[in-house]
Amino acid sequence: MRERSARLQVLFSRDTLLGLVAVLVLAAVCVALGMWQYGRYEAKRDAAAVIRTNYDASPVPLQDVLPQADAPLTAADDWTPVEMTGAYCTDPACTLYVRNRPLSGAVGFWQLVPFRTEDGEVLLVVRGWVPTQGSDSAPADPPAIPEGEITVTARLRPAEVVLDREPPAGQTHSVNPEQSAALMGVESGELITQAYGELVAEQPEAERPTALPAPDTSLGPHLSYAFQWWIFALFFPAALIHRTRRALQDLAAEEHDGADAEEQTATGTPAGDGTPRSRTPRGTAHRPRRTVHTRRRGQDEEEEDALIDQQER
Repeated sequence: MRERSARLQVLFSRDTLLGLVAVLVLAAVCVALGMWQYGRYEAKRDAAAVIRTNYDASPVPLQDVLPQADAPLTAADDWTPVEMTGAYCTDPACTLYVRNRPLSGAVGFWQLVPFRTEDGEVLLVVRGWVPTQGSDSAPADPPAIPEGEITVTARLRPAEVVLDREPPAGQTHSVNPEQSAALMGVESGELITQAYGELVAEQPEAERPTALPAPDTSLGPHLSYAFQWWIFALFFPAALIHRTRRALQDLAAEEHDGADAEEQTATGTPAGDGTPRSRTPRGTAHRPRRTVHTRRRGQDEEEEDALIDQQER
């Protein structure tokens, strides 16, 4: 009964209960971080699947993807190539350069130009990347915008958010069609407001900035990070179980030592000596046993015994 009570005291001690609370909190944090990493993995997986499906697909008419000028670009239609016939706005005020766009380790600009289709819709098109001119925050020798009727193939991308910054003249911080059209002076009557295009090809061909690279479809380390966090979540309960088990083992060892001490007291065995000793009644003297030595018989005695045996016969 005492053993059970002592074990319950260990299990419900303050240290054990505080350890349990800490384990629950830390394990919950690790599980949540694992779920967050797994969510990032799923997002990259789904985005990569859309890119593989749409990026090299055959172009379709713009109205097949965006039937209305203010229609949103769905995630399933991201990177879809569309083909349009019309003309670029060649007024220098119509061209904007999107700041801080990296390419191969360098930072430059995107050349952004409005393209008006034969149906009157206006889609902002990123024609490519332009390097920075020296240390100045300006594009270096951007190519001219082609004039006249042209057929353009571009991949649709969702509009970027508006950044609350004041850009230099002729530049912008993000590709947001409504904000950019206001800076260009383009009327927004038929402006595609929820998407823009990344140039794939122009027919007839014209000089253009450096083409943008294909998007990255790697999934990154998020899935392995998720499993690592979940393994960490299992570590804390295992550590608490190990600590509690050691405490119970120490308690059992103490109880065993206490039982040995009681038995030694009852039998008169000194502490620390596990060998039982017989108790000697008081007044009884210990007497050493005699050792009986056997004397070896001599040769004369053996000869006499032999003569007596012959006479008796």
